[in-house]
Amino acid sequence: MRLMLQLLAPALAVGVFWLGFESAWMTILAYHAQILFWSRQHLPTVRRGRGTGAAAAVAVIAGTTAGPLLFLFLPRVTTVDSTAWLAAHGLSGAALVCMIPYFGIVHPVLEQAHWNALRNRTPWAHGCFAGYHLLVLHALLPSLWLGLVFALLATVSLVWYRLARRFAGAFVPCCMHIAADLGIVLAAWLQTRKA
Repeated sequence: MRLMLQLLAPALAVGVFWLGFESAWMTILAYHAQILFWSRQHLPTVRRGRGTGAAAAVAVIAGTTAGPLLFLFLPRVTTVDSTAWLAAHGLSGAALVCMIPYFGIVHPVLEQAHWNALRNRTPWAHGCFAGYHLLVLHALLPSLWLGLVFALLATVSLVWYRLARRFAGAFVPCCMHIAADLGIVLAAWLQTRKA
């Protein structure tokens, strides 16, 4: 039961606060509260270990591709106005600007601590990690793209699992995650500036 609740932590937050209350901030704070409840003891796994410098640099370079790809391709694959979609969930103006450092730096660290521990316990973690993102994106992306996002995120989760095992901790995957999430939230903010 405990493992199931840990795996479903983001889906519970998204189901109640993203889908129910349409609040991005309430969603992420509820998710992070659950992470701190379940996984705070795993936060030290995100600290830098020996021999991780070059790997972290490569991970950051790989992660930085997420933002530009989102910025270029999202307008081509969605029929939904992404600025209106963000605003409908409370992400406009100052709320979106404040989300940039929170989602781009705090969120990846907490999420890596949580999911790194779960990936070591069950392969279901990869699907649960990828799957909760679909709850967030279902109104933004067509079904085909949701399938591709699921496959991509499950693969990324597997890569992070292997990197964490190779480098004895979640530091290297966390570097990639920070670069990706910062790029994604900056791309979202830039999309709103274009509108």
